[in-house]
Amino acid sequence: MTYTVMGLCPRTGRTGLAIATVSLNVAAICPAVSRYGDLVCSQAYTNRKLGALGARCLTDGRTIEETVARMENEDPSFSYRQVGILTRAGRAAAHSGDDCMAWKGDVTGDGLVVMGNVLAGAHVIDAMAATFRETVDEHLEERLMLALEAGRDAGGQSVDDRHLSERSAGLVVYGWDADGYPELTEIDVRIDAHPTAVAELRRQYEMIRHLMIYQHMKADDPANLPATQTWEADHMAVAPPPPWYD
Repeated sequence: MTYTVMGLCPRTGRTGLAIATVSLNVAAICPAVSRYGDLVCSQAYTNRKLGALGARCLTDGRTIEETVARMENEDPSFSYRQVGILTRAGRAAAHSGDDCMAWKGDVTGDGLVVMGNVLAGAHVIDAMAATFRETVDEHLEERLMLALEAGRDAGGQSVDDRHLSERSAGLVVYGWDADGYPELTEIDVRIDAHPTAVAELRRQYEMIRHLMIYQHMKADDPANLPATQTWEADHMAVAPPPPWYD
């Protein structure tokens, strides 16, 4: 009961993923990342070990085809899984098992994977893919967020023509670090339990996306780092004040 978009920014080399579902805590159990920032996502009847296995295979230098084959070989219930893979080089693959609940399916392309199950129809992932492709001038995190919202607005999840509200969602982007840390997160926002999780993801993302600059300052120039409340007041239009400063 999940829909997901995985994308690559060719300008920056960053990879990222946005996901939403009626289930709880989705961003903690479905995505995985390799040492090189390659993405793996296991959903539908989620097997968390598949994400870890896929990430290990890609870290070890296995191809996408070899990685999917290893997953299938290791999991006797692979027909119940939906899996997406996107490498830092932009190679993409997806598997939507025959025993995943309808409607299920996926779209793959250069630097893009969109997949979902228990959806209102194919138009949901088509809308997500189209939105991602049409927003190439935006930052990767915004493209992923817009694609996720497009899936929601196209009908999202549905059973017997009954819409299922998104109760958890997540957005994660991995940066490209020339020093050798491509798996470091730039954006990582998770909504584990909320009646309108995609809308809440947007609200929190709008705050947290500004913190990327501050986090880099912490690492690169801690001696001249302004206090948290000072930086937030100067750079964030909306920011909850840290309670310890009250």
